[in-house]
Amino acid sequence: MKTISKPLALTAAIALSLSASAWAAAPAATTDAFTVLTLEQTPGELDAAVVAAQLEQLQVDAVTVRNVERRSDRVDPLQGLADALGYHYRFVTADPAAAQQTGSVVLTRLPIEAESGTEQPSLNYLRLNDGRHVVALYTSAADAAALPPLVTGSRLGAPAVLLGAVSADAATTAGFDPSRVALEANESYFSDGFQSATSAAIKLRTHDGKKGTTAATLLTLGYTAPVGGDTPWMDTGLNADARAKALVAQMTVDEKFQMLHSYFGLGKDGGPLPEGAVGSAGFVPGVPRLGIPAQQSADAGVGVTNPGGLRKGDHATAMPSGPSTASSWNPDIAFAGGATMGREAWQQRFNILLAGSVNLQRDPRNGRNFEYAGEDPLLAGVLVGESIRGVQSQHVISTMKHFALNDMETSRNFHSAEIGEQAMRESDLLAFEIAMDIGKPGSAMCSYNRINGTYGCEHDYLMNEVLKQEWKFPGFVMSDWGGVHSGSKAALAGLDQQSAGEVFDKAVYFDEPLRLAVAGGVVPQARLDDMVGRILRTMFAHGNFDLPPVHEPIDDEAGFLAAQRTVEEGSVLLRNADDLLPLGKDVQRIVIIGGHADKGVIGGGGSSMVGWTARGTNAVPGVMPTTWPGPVIFHPSSPLEALRAERPDARIDYVDGRDVAAAARAAAAADVAIVFATQWSAESVDLPHMQLPDNQDALIAGVAKANPKTVVVLETNGPVELPWLQQVPAILQAWYPGIRGGEGIAALLTGKVNPSGRLPVTWPVDVSQLPRPHVNGLGFNPKNKPDDTIDYDIEGANVGYKWFAAKGLTPQYAFGHGLSYTSFGYDNLTVVVEGQRVVASVDVRNTGKVAGADVPQLYLQLPQGSTTPIRLIGFQKVTLQPGESRRIRIEAEPKTLASFDTADKQWKIAGGQYEVQLSRAANAPVQRVPLELAGQVVR
Repeated sequence: MKTISKPLALTAAIALSLSASAWAAAPAATTDAFTVLTLEQTPGELDAAVVAAQLEQLQVDAVTVRNVERRSDRVDPLQGLADALGYHYRFVTADPAAAQQTGSVVLTRLPIEAESGTEQPSLNYLRLNDGRHVVALYTSAADAAALPPLVTGSRLGAPAVLLGAVSADAATTAGFDPSRVALEANESYFSDGFQSATSAAIKLRTHDGKKGTTAATLLTLGYTAPVGGDTPWMDTGLNADARAKALVAQMTVDEKFQMLHSYFGLGKDGGPLPEGAVGSAGFVPGVPRLGIPAQQSADAGVGVTNPGGLRKGDHATAMPSGPSTASSWNPDIAFAGGATMGREAWQQRFNILLAGSVNLQRDPRNGRNFEYAGEDPLLAGVLVGESIRGVQSQHVISTMKHFALNDMETSRNFHSAEIGEQAMRESDLLAFEIAMDIGKPGSAMCSYNRINGTYGCEHDYLMNEVLKQEWKFPGFVMSDWGGVHSGSKAALAGLDQQSAGEVFDKAVYFDEPLRLAVAGGVVPQARLDDMVGRILRTMFAHGNFDLPPVHEPIDDEAGFLAAQRTVEEGSVLLRNADDLLPLGKDVQRIVIIGGHADKGVIGGGGSSMVGWTARGTNAVPGVMPTTWPGPVIFHPSSPLEALRAERPDARIDYVDGRDVAAAARAAAAADVAIVFATQWSAESVDLPHMQLPDNQDALIAGVAKANPKTVVVLETNGPVELPWLQQVPAILQAWYPGIRGGEGIAALLTGKVNPSGRLPVTWPVDVSQLPRPHVNGLGFNPKNKPDDTIDYDIEGANVGYKWFAAKGLTPQYAFGHGLSYTSFGYDNLTVVVEGQRVVASVDVRNTGKVAGADVPQLYLQLPQGSTTPIRLIGFQKVTLQPGESRRIRIEAEPKTLASFDTADKQWKIAGGQYEVQLSRAANAPVQRVPLELAGQVVR
């Protein structure tokens, strides 16, 4: 460990002299014990060099500090200490939205395999890996009732320690042995699963001054001896890597190769399912003699799929689309959606979910945008990372996909995405990096396409150099279905498992061809064992061995609740002239037109389609196409019926909209007309244009001409052209709203819920504003053949709003735009900088008459002449009652302040003058603060 000589508070250059993070290079344990240093409060002054030397001498694995006050107008000194030491920092509080927060802090030098978040206020769970053992560390400030389910759902038999003011009864209920109480009798420190527990009161020197000490307690927990026996890999006190290593040593060659390729879980060419397969995308048989469970993989872009209803009786929650979740700008929404999918997967016998789609939206015509989370790497990375974390909180492995640059579907199996290294690192790869740091996915899925001429599943730079070496990804890389083109080449480049090659690839390359390569020394035996070990360690880490899935009914109501909350927070009110919405009680006659709104809401096509729900299957069968990547599906959630339920006092009629004249007549007779417009998109094909299909533009124009009080509800894959914009006073973007779409839309239209969604993408006026206005091969049966390459160097890292800013273009609606039924004011913006940390705080006031939520957005305006003119660096969603004011804290992601140096492979902040903008949208700054940043490397 490197040290420094100046007090932390007096220098901003500490991090420059220190080593990489603990995740990147965790030291192996030198004693067979887990050690925790506990402090009652933050010392008044911290000298990183002095503290570091003591922590090293004491072999401290973690430091916990209670009664921490984290102010809005400064960087937490403990966070600065963690940055300087290369430690992980976690802060937990009962009120995550408050600016002045009181809670507890954990600093640890050990890699974090899993953790809780804001879904567990006042509680914290960290699963720590010391190089040989794994420890479940819990810290609690309150809420003892929530502790038992957290421990039950996360411990997985690991040795555990609980720190905090918790009663013996609460600890016992959570599974801790009351006889294993450590430290002072008047404190509540509990451990379980260790051989011994001892404590010692010490004086921690915090700086070199005369009064530079603080009271602390060192807890030393001795690990139990290895279980040994015939199955040492079932020792839950060992970490996943040690368990996997022990298991790999017992496997035969055939058993190892069996792990390296999955079968198509639906059977080949309509034949029977592989023996033991549940029935979904992928299946790897287990090894009963060694207790290795089968791998059962389900498609899950927006929920657990059941293709063709093959699994009789199984159904799942059809969640809203990825842009809907991203539009919430709320990590808790993303976590809840992921947890819903993970829970339902586990209850349907799946232990792997093909979730975690991180690809950026570079073009609104991309047919798979509905699975993704928008155009910005910070927003997408945070939201998808939280979704992955939610999935894996249910002991189901989540993928992170499609790695990388799978940003268009046209000729996706062959086209090459051309982009420079720096631009790639600052756009798509940054989104993946942030998602990995937050979600810690068990698997990454390499993409179909080529990147700079090399297939994603043969890409040594992406899989080996970046993912496994630089990012220290400990999991395994699986291929996309049909993405493998070689055996030894792919294996040496970092691919660990071929997916369903017997159906989708030219050969099962990871069977006989790879066997020959290993036997001939082309692929080292060590690489074979690494491939198998990565798969097994991931299964151990996520409970596949210790808490296998159980087939049981899903909780439909819990799924409905998560889905509807996503619709309500993720729908975006784009326009609301003259406050037409919400629909007032004076609106007594309403006509709903088009979009099959009498039956349901549209969803996307392809492998992610959730066709079987608690409400049945397709509400509007027969809409073309009915074969792959269809069928076009409408989830049975009728906006018409939902609106009638919300407004039983009003007359609400329905017209299908096929006849524009008939629709106009119905509109003219109503107080308000609501047109539902739909746009279907799907995996494997891109949209040919940005226009609504099936004459819907003419329908909207005709209805708006007949009734100036017309509302348009858009259920689309993404932005579309709005030629009738000035004729329509109100537009609600509902994306693909899932199984509770009707209810969510009705709640928003009537004001039962106040819209709070903000666009996760820039909404162009038309295709002329895109980096590539014309792309060959779009749509079904295109006139022109697809191009072999897609030139992403045109925009590089300037995706979406950055492109518009760089080119001086004005979009239809900006990234971050969204309206409300109330109004918000911002006052007293302050920004502080310490090292690589930038923290802003601002007073947000609800200046309107109804409760609502706002999303203050923090952008960094880069110096004149910078390639990228502006970047989102932070955001915070806050809910306020009428007249309520709250000071909120927004902390910037350090990498968004920096540029990637391709020579040194480091993120570097260029010293100089910047400007921080507090904005309502990317092009709508409200307050500006000049900012000076020191040149430094981000750690």
